[in-house]
Amino acid sequence: MSATGPQAHDPSASNDSGSPRRVRFRGLPTILGVLFAPLALYLVVLAAGGGHGTYYAAKLPFPWTMMSTAVTKSITQPSVVLGIAQYPLYGIILDVARSKGRLTPAVLTLVAVHLCAIMLAFVISNPSFTP
Repeated sequence: MSATGPQAHDPSASNDSGSPRRVRFRGLPTILGVLFAPLALYLVVLAAGGGHGTYYAAKLPFPWTMMSTAVTKSITQPSVVLGIAQYPLYGIILDVARSKGRLTPAVLTLVAVHLCAIMLAFVISNPSFTP
């Protein structure tokens, strides 16, 4: 403690060795993404009814996969992998943004991009996936 009283701690300040402090990677958004992806996939498969139901439910959580049907004319294995990896990737993006102190802009950007992808999925996906 100095003679002028306690000094404020600045977490972005350098430590004694001159290198900037590192923020710990906590990983909660990534873990939530890993847990959410299979749950969402299960619910989408139920809604699709083995091809006899609706794909509207698939376009909301998995717009990137459903947009790929415009090119492939079916839901292929690579697009399923993309759908499964989508939410863990979202989580990694949010974890990195949080560690840099930019979580709010990252969340807003990710939500905006996902909403745009949903709109595009409804517009450009293969007509056989639009009842």
